[in-house]
Amino acid sequence: MKPRVSGELDPELDARLVARCLDGESRAWDALVFRHERLVYAIGRAYRLADEDMGDVFQDVFTALFKGLHRLRDGRALVRWLASTTERVARTTALRRRREVAREVRGDLTLAKLEDHGEAIGADLERVERQHQVRLAMAGVPERCKRLLAALYYEDPIPSYNELSVRLGVPVGSLGPTRARCMDQLRSRLEHAIRDGDGISGA
Repeated sequence: MKPRVSGELDPELDARLVARCLDGESRAWDALVFRHERLVYAIGRAYRLADEDMGDVFQDVFTALFKGLHRLRDGRALVRWLASTTERVARTTALRRRREVAREVRGDLTLAKLEDHGEAIGADLERVERQHQVRLAMAGVPERCKRLLAALYYEDPIPSYNELSVRLGVPVGSLGPTRARCMDQLRSRLEHAIRDGDGISGA
């Protein structure tokens, strides 16, 4: 189902508003933004962006439209332009946020690469021990969690949620909550290992 816009879908009205905007009518610009703001927000929400990120996407999209309005050859194509531009900006924002989260998680949990890097004698033993604990923790979470976390935090480039949905055989909408549950399980097992200092049980 395609996102609705504010008001009726009327390409001719869009063309008239664009022409008035190009003539310098500020009220026409306000009307154009109001008319299509729901379209921009609906597409952005499909990427599960936070309110702060949605505000940035909204600002970026309409700033790009304002600057490039004179290059829009046909005002009747405005909806198509807004949809494609919003999708591109929202996707870029979502990927950037996921990479930021990945870096934070790596920092918080010292997430090491799953493969063994053959640490040389005299290396930072505390770091090596933590990496080992993380590997044990990853080995102890359910297989679906292991595959999801490995994809999100070890693969480069990070796969899209649509790709992960197909790969894991789960709905796109369930990936966010599943990631949160898997991270909770990983943190719990890691904290248990650090606290007890004797590895992670298979229970």
